[in-house]
Amino acid sequence: MYILLFLIIFIFEGLLIIGGFRKKRKILKILGTVLLTITCIFLWFMGFWADKLWFQSLGFIDRFWTEFTVKLGFGIVSFLMGGIFMSLLLIRVKKLGTEIKTFITVGTALISGSIGTGLWDEALLFFNRVPTGTIDPVFGLDVSFYIFSLPFIAGVHKLLMNLSFISTIVGLSILVIRTRITLTSGIIQQEPIDDTEKETSGPFLVGSALLILFSALGLIIRRFQLLYSSGGTVNGPGWTEVNIRFPAMMVAALIVVLGMFFIIIPGLRKVSASPLKKFKKLNESLKSVGVVLMLTTVLCILIIGIIPGVIQALIVAPNEITYEQPYIERNIEFTRRAFKLSHVQEKEYPMDSVEFDRSIIEANSAIINNTRLWDWHALSSVYQQFQEIRLYYKFGDIDMDRYEINGEKRAVMVSAREMELSNLTAQSQNFVNERFKYTHGYGIAMNTVNEFTASGLPHLLIKDIPPVSETSGLEVTRPEIYYGERTNSYVIANSSEKEFDFPQGDKNSYVNYAGKGGVEISNFFRKFIYGFKYSSTKLLFSNYPQNDSRILMNRNIMKRVQLAAPFLKFDSDPYIVLINGELLWFIDAYTTSTNYPYSEHFSGTLDGGTISTQGLSRGINYVRNSVKAVVNPYDGKMDFYIYDEEDPVIDVWNKIYPGLFKPKASMPDELKEHVRYPADFLLIQGEIYAKYHMTVPEVFYNQEDIWVRATEKYYSEVQPVEPYYIMWERQGEDKPEFIIMLPYTPKNKQVLIGWIAGMSDPEHYGELIVYKFPKDKRVLGPQQVETKIDQDSFLSGQLSLWDQRGSNVIRGNILALPLGGTLLYVEPIYLQSETAAYPELRLVVLMHNDKISYAETLEKALTGLYKDSVPMVQYVNTGNDNTGGETQTLLKQADEAFRNYLEATGEGNLRKAGEELQRLKDLFENMPE
Repeated sequence: MYILLFLIIFIFEGLLIIGGFRKKRKILKILGTVLLTITCIFLWFMGFWADKLWFQSLGFIDRFWTEFTVKLGFGIVSFLMGGIFMSLLLIRVKKLGTEIKTFITVGTALISGSIGTGLWDEALLFFNRVPTGTIDPVFGLDVSFYIFSLPFIAGVHKLLMNLSFISTIVGLSILVIRTRITLTSGIIQQEPIDDTEKETSGPFLVGSALLILFSALGLIIRRFQLLYSSGGTVNGPGWTEVNIRFPAMMVAALIVVLGMFFIIIPGLRKVSASPLKKFKKLNESLKSVGVVLMLTTVLCILIIGIIPGVIQALIVAPNEITYEQPYIERNIEFTRRAFKLSHVQEKEYPMDSVEFDRSIIEANSAIINNTRLWDWHALSSVYQQFQEIRLYYKFGDIDMDRYEINGEKRAVMVSAREMELSNLTAQSQNFVNERFKYTHGYGIAMNTVNEFTASGLPHLLIKDIPPVSETSGLEVTRPEIYYGERTNSYVIANSSEKEFDFPQGDKNSYVNYAGKGGVEISNFFRKFIYGFKYSSTKLLFSNYPQNDSRILMNRNIMKRVQLAAPFLKFDSDPYIVLINGELLWFIDAYTTSTNYPYSEHFSGTLDGGTISTQGLSRGINYVRNSVKAVVNPYDGKMDFYIYDEEDPVIDVWNKIYPGLFKPKASMPDELKEHVRYPADFLLIQGEIYAKYHMTVPEVFYNQEDIWVRATEKYYSEVQPVEPYYIMWERQGEDKPEFIIMLPYTPKNKQVLIGWIAGMSDPEHYGELIVYKFPKDKRVLGPQQVETKIDQDSFLSGQLSLWDQRGSNVIRGNILALPLGGTLLYVEPIYLQSETAAYPELRLVVLMHNDKISYAETLEKALTGLYKDSVPMVQYVNTGNDNTGGETQTLLKQADEAFRNYLEATGEGNLRKAGEELQRLKDLFENMPE
């Protein structure tokens, strides 16, 4: 209806304007134009007012008006500048029709205004800039000039270049239109018609002169931009740029400015036009501009491009490391600073040659007890099967966090149960259900990372609908999720149609929304504008909305925070937390720049593999995880906490929007306990550190010690290891910390060279630690451990057997766990039959040094690594004659029982598996001491 209504209005207004032209009635043209303008303004106003109401409902109205005022202000100034400039340019061109002049002037003003409006964020940064305290080594300017000032200057220069280019084209068009050009005997002849040469050539000369002048300014700006350009030995200018090209660019700019004078001064214009004597009747202005442009272009190419290139090739390149050493040092220093690597704590991991025994487990019990055995994909299948409850619910990402459970900090996995309207039956997907009834998801599921029930399911701490918690302190009192990762449509809450809350057996529970989220639809005008915004005539004519009903929109939390703070980049992995019965979404946010001097640009790849950092643009060369966004899934309220108070970029945005951000100190302590070091941030820092851990220029130049992400075999595919969260204890401390870590290997090798970790707990949040392994010791990498598993005759045979009997073997993430001065690898292996809906854990594989052990539980697998214990699998077929004959016989029988057990479980023969498991238990009870 909206489209039809406004189409009729536009047709009517168009007919008025056309009729005015046909009948030569000025009043009709004016009336039609005025009505058309009013209609366009009204259409714009409806969208504008809808956005204003949304920001107002969040308490961010000052943020809305600041952005709007700056955009409008710069748009008006640029519009007037373009219009006035073109009016003055055309004022002396008397025989150009008034309507044509108006059209050109308005068109130029509109183009200028649109460019100026796009400068709003650069302008805000420029006028609110703060110093960084870091000085660039070339021009001696504070780095804030490159981050805050230079983008605005470049934007204004772009505006001026566009104006001068448009004026040149307009002037050239006038020159062509107002003259007659013929070709006689191969010579171009040009004869002015009634206009004087000055009137005809004036706009073209002024536009050309300004174009040349601003081109000279562009050369000066380009000198500064070279400080963060790429293409040389390293990012930023090298020896040739600093010593040859920079002075050459100033000379070239001077030459270009001199060329401008040859255009605007009549006497010099005649001199510059004289080389084209052959074209006697060609307008002097055309000849002058052509000669100047040709000569300045040739000279600039020679001075800026060819001469520095020759010097680079003949002098610098043959002695590159000598010439470029100080510039490589600058690149290393500024890159590490830009990616917050300058304060990384680099340590050598001891890798003590110790035997694995129970004392290691006891000393690192917090790590062992929180070792993640549940794979994300496997757990997701279990959640879908047992916790989605109804077809219209859907779990999103499964995230890892930590909670205090029974006085002990435990690692858990948690996911939100959201509403998935597309899963409703076709007949249920109607306007009422989608907009009024099925409005929200419900609750979360949470489990410990390494515990299983007797039936192989995860040990759920929170489950079912309504949420049931088995632990005090984890009760969910506000389970409704109106805002989430999967909510991409608007709904009307607190209407006369009750909302579905949650299923209760054969019946359903209903509720009316009691929150303050969204915008009240308190009058017809609001219904009209939101009906227009969402192209919904049904909303306009529906009787369900009441005066106190609320339209909840922008419910996808990622879109929500991006609309509220479009100048920030957001992490690709939001996660949900439970605080005092209330659910909250956490989203990490970043400040970035592409203009940090001498800093490497983030490419998005590491050793040929793509890094999935959806919220961060490739090409950035400065990044800080400066903000933690918290979104309430019930009312949509957003809080932005500044978490890096040393970041100058967030300082500037805080000055611009003083009510938008909150200081870190104001975040409740309960929230701080769930802040995580983000994976995307660690991936970016890891990519840069893999190269920039080399701080000696000669080593860096030769790329002698490049690191790459370790690889693993995951779901039968070899892929780079993703950062993973673990509980970890520093050496000398007995308090476990929640960290995220990422292991590395040397390029083209599989041995482990080191690992990088970000600290998440409040007392050490943000610390970045790198442990390097001793180069005189061989430390197996994840892929080598995978190879060891494949080479183990019994294990590989068993996996192959399972794979061939109607089941799929799933190899989960391999985790490298630092335990004191040693390293323990853990890999869970799952089995999923073709008829099963979810995989089940079958084996836990452990590896310490070159010793491998595996069993159906972590505890049993650990016993196979103890120096004073006999592992049930590892001592089979070892040829160890130190064991007595009776023990050797029992071990062989145990091995046979264990093999039979694995085979029976693989076949799904639970009865036989139980018998073999009991036999195995009896054998070990009868084992001699």
